[in-house]
Amino acid sequence: MLSLSLKYFLDVAQHGSIASAAQASHVAASAISRQIAKLEDAVGAPLFERQARGMVLSHAGQQLAAYANLAALEAERVIAAIRERQQQGDVTITLASTEGFAHRFLPACMADFRRRHPEARFHLKVQHPDEVNRLALEGLVHLALRYTTAQDERLKTEFLGRAPVCAMMCRHHPLAGRRSVAMRDLARWPLSVSDPGTTARQLFDAACANAGLHIEPAYVANQSAVFLPMLPGSDIVLLSGYLAVMDLLEGAGLTLLPITNPEMRQRSMQVVTLQGRTLPPLAREFVEFVCERLSQVARLPPA
Repeated sequence: MLSLSLKYFLDVAQHGSIASAAQASHVAASAISRQIAKLEDAVGAPLFERQARGMVLSHAGQQLAAYANLAALEAERVIAAIRERQQQGDVTITLASTEGFAHRFLPACMADFRRRHPEARFHLKVQHPDEVNRLALEGLVHLALRYTTAQDERLKTEFLGRAPVCAMMCRHHPLAGRRSVAMRDLARWPLSVSDPGTTARQLFDAACANAGLHIEPAYVANQSAVFLPMLPGSDIVLLSGYLAVMDLLEGAGLTLLPITNPEMRQRSMQVVTLQGRTLPPLAREFVEFVCERLSQVARLPPA
């Protein structure tokens, strides 16, 4: 924004006299005269040539007017941008997710959404389920995507869909020809699972306990996707959900089999926002966009 002295200076330059500028601005001529004198003192040179017909810019005044006009135009541009942003809401969409959403599903969603809204920006935090839950509860992200076996009443569920843990393996694996497998079938093969704290590992441990099995995984990591390159041509079985690998199965020669133990079907994928929070319009639209994409992967479970 221009200072008051610069504004009055431009008014006088435009109207040709202090009296005309004062009338147009609805202020006293003496107030404008004081501001012009103050500005001339600061510049150290006269800004106007006082003539019988009015006031004409001096050489110094012409230089200052050129700068002031540019500054005024820039201020208008910035103000217009701020107003537009206020109407749209914040264009930086913050989200948190667990690993299964982050490798393929969310990057594709973000890229496709930006084709519709080039102004959108994203800040994604990939965390363990408890940390994703905390970020959502503290309002530090607009939305969160997680796998869960229970709902939190403090969070608003925007989408809930079934997400069973399945067995992923090479298409030439001895088990690959089956329609499904049980935990007992997997006990003799090297297993790759995520580390404790994830829903997939919790369900795996529960299924083993209920079946009376002790299975020591061969490969454990906080991000199970690191083991994906090991599957082709091997006898390794990776426990995973369909969403995390759905675009890999055909091209990588892999197959995904359901696990019959009921514990492995107790997981859901969930999109949540903070209960009672009003999201900026662009973030709200992205929430709906993500939910629509997820609905194509899994139907809502029956009530």
